[in-house]
Amino acid sequence: MKKLIFGCTLMICGVVGGTGWLIPGGAYSSIQGFQFDNPECYIVLFFYAIAVLGTVIAVKALKDEKAK
Repeated sequence: MKKLIFGCTLMICGVVGGTGWLIPGGAYSSIQGFQFDNPECYIVLFFYAIAVLGTVIAVKALKDEKAK
């Protein structure tokens, strides 16, 4: 159960952090404005990678609990 909560927390924090980082940069109001030559894009990608990692952890925890 602890891993499930940890995974969900990572997922929420990653999505909120990535989206929060995108909102104040008015140039990123669309996908076309999101360019990889800007160093800030790596920070946003890091946050979304955390969200994906959290999803994987949560799904694994659900499968483990279901197998018990």
